[in-house]
Amino acid sequence: MYPYGLIGNCETAALVATSGSVDWFCYPRFDSPSIFAAILDRQRGGSFRVSPVNPVPTGEQAYLRDTNILTTTFHRSEGTLVVTDFMPCFTEGERFLSLKRICRGLEARGGPVEVECVLDPAPAYGRARTSFAEREGIVIASGGAQEVILSSTVPLRGMVEEVDGRPRYVFRFTVEPGPQVWVTLGFGERYFALGRKFPSSSDATELAERTRAFWASWLEQCLYQGPFQEAVRRSALVIKLLTYAPTGALCAAPTTSIPEDPGGDRNWDYRYCWLRDASYGIAALFRAGFSQEAVDFINWIRDRAYDHDFAMQILYRVDGDPHLPESFLEHLAGYEGARPVRIGNRASGQRQLDVFGAVIDCMAVYQRKGGFISTKLWHVIERLADGIWELSREPDNGIWEFQGERKHHTHSKLWCWVALDRAITLAKGTGNTSHLETWEQQAAALRAEIETRSWNPKIGAFTQAYDDECLDAAVLQMPVLGFLPATDPRMRATIETLSQRLLNGPYVRRYDCRDDQGYLSAAFLLCSFWYVDGLIGMNRLDAAERQLAELIALSSPLGLLAEGNDPVSGAPRGNFPQAYSHLGVIDSAVRLERARAAEQAAAPTREPQEAAG
Repeated sequence: MYPYGLIGNCETAALVATSGSVDWFCYPRFDSPSIFAAILDRQRGGSFRVSPVNPVPTGEQAYLRDTNILTTTFHRSEGTLVVTDFMPCFTEGERFLSLKRICRGLEARGGPVEVECVLDPAPAYGRARTSFAEREGIVIASGGAQEVILSSTVPLRGMVEEVDGRPRYVFRFTVEPGPQVWVTLGFGERYFALGRKFPSSSDATELAERTRAFWASWLEQCLYQGPFQEAVRRSALVIKLLTYAPTGALCAAPTTSIPEDPGGDRNWDYRYCWLRDASYGIAALFRAGFSQEAVDFINWIRDRAYDHDFAMQILYRVDGDPHLPESFLEHLAGYEGARPVRIGNRASGQRQLDVFGAVIDCMAVYQRKGGFISTKLWHVIERLADGIWELSREPDNGIWEFQGERKHHTHSKLWCWVALDRAITLAKGTGNTSHLETWEQQAAALRAEIETRSWNPKIGAFTQAYDDECLDAAVLQMPVLGFLPATDPRMRATIETLSQRLLNGPYVRRYDCRDDQGYLSAAFLLCSFWYVDGLIGMNRLDAAERQLAELIALSSPLGLLAEGNDPVSGAPRGNFPQAYSHLGVIDSAVRLERARAAEQAAAPTREPQEAAG
């Protein structure tokens, strides 16, 4: 498992290691340059560690219940040190507020503990040199366009030292049993340097309580009450944390370049908003009872459509910027030596036809749950749906973002059908029926085409692309999208064939063919959840529950899931934590619970028998 906990404030996020070290942190946004990137290079990446003095121990991590506030507990012979990490966020009235700081509370139990704090910034992905300055009891570390401000409720009596040619600030102090000591790292603002009063211990404690109350209050909206409640609630917290509050966008993961395959070059930057991923994630939150995120995201989608004259691309920066040029950080060693380290994502220029269906489907879920479709929003739906048929005539790169020859991917055509089908539903629900007949004809034609050209009777399955023999787990979405029931003989055959060729225990690989980069060994967790959904659709509920339990067991001790796992060793693969994986937990758990309820409702009731005697 990746030895990290995630903290964040719905604008950016940080990964905190079990050693007490912040090993990944970008600011001011998820997709900004890193200032701590030890996860990608121990020597050059930079970090911010607070822990007992050497030897650096390994702590036990946990979240405060129903929050994204992380604790790391270090047990020492002299006493126990508990480090509480969070990034402040809360509401004031109707306003959501996030403060630009990482707060680290230290509490000693049983005896005093000597603590070492090491601030080792590496601004601009480690490309800028840091300079330190002390001023009025604080330490300012600057490099390039980035600056952090270190302060503490105990005096900062440290020193700057050079290690591997890079400066870092180190100070030691003793934490006595009693009130928490607070060490705070401010970023993206000159709050302290402008002469304003630094928060006291009581101020920091109040911020912790307000942040705790925010997360716990937000989570109260969760409607799921089934057996996987803990996993669903943690997944919801992860997805909420990965939303960018100023716009409503959802980033796919907070990290870049954690490899899908060890030694390979499938190292991608996921710190952006894919329309597909975000639509899936927001719809999952909505199904679980969370509504405001859908409103914010749909408004963001609407604005992107109008800003770009409805010629939308498949992903954006979280602030809506469409420019994501890909480049390589050659100076960084990479996660466990895996190169290249990428920033940006060239997939932004790809053609992926499924994304518009995902967007319209998200809007249909929103409308079905009582959301209002405004005239302006309907115009977006109408414009997208009007272009679907023409788009569906073209090959594309597909959901897996193949970089070679474009194909007529079944999954892409399926979602084109979804776009039309959901537009038809929305048209009937809103009374905007002027295009209804055309969309119905196109949806029927597309359905017939998919059923004819994607079905391969030779192998007994729907295939990755038209007139193809490659298996692809993405076709498992057919039943949940309403294209075909899982009980359809062709769908049953497809699920059976996929289980034989792509399934290994709880793991489901994406496809079984060679792509433009070779063969992909890692299993993709979202595909594994789609397989669970297939079992639910066939009413194999006990098997689905066992499979879902096995998948949830793959999460870290904190309940966090990566993009995928090695199907042999079980080791996590890819960026972490991944919104895709966590939305899979929510959707499959909700579907299973609904199927259980339907099964119970359909069960015949027995009349009570008279007592004998």
